Amino acid sequence: MTQTYKAPDVPSERITPEFVRDELLNCFESANREFATLLNQPVTDEQLKQQVKQFVESVFVNCGASYTDPTKDGILTAMNQCRTNAEKMMGPQGASIIQHHYDEMMKLVNRLPERPVYAATSRLV
Repeated sequence: MTQTYKAPDVPSERITPEFVRDELLNCFESANREFATLLNQPVTDEQLKQQVKQFVESVFVNCGASYTDPTKDGILTAMNQCRTNAEKMMGPQGASIIQHHYDEMMKLVNRLPERPVYAATSRLV
């Protein structure tokens, strides 16, 4: 049996958008490994890593989010799209796998700080 993904327990200062994006790759690899096992479709680790990275990068792009400069909102948007795609692909047999991985990722996303909002102001001198 494969080991299922668990969000790492790291100090809050390590929780950055880049860290969470990278964990999304690990999480998605884990979920897809479980799907492959469930469907009896063996896959090598290298194949899986490449497929997942390409897929997740494309999801970010298709959602209008930056993969290279991720934000909390962009990560959430990409995660929701990945979840929707997985639900369509796997149906009810994948529901518990999808929910587990989504919940684990939300543990990290919820710890991401909100990006400060800067208001443009004009000053008359």
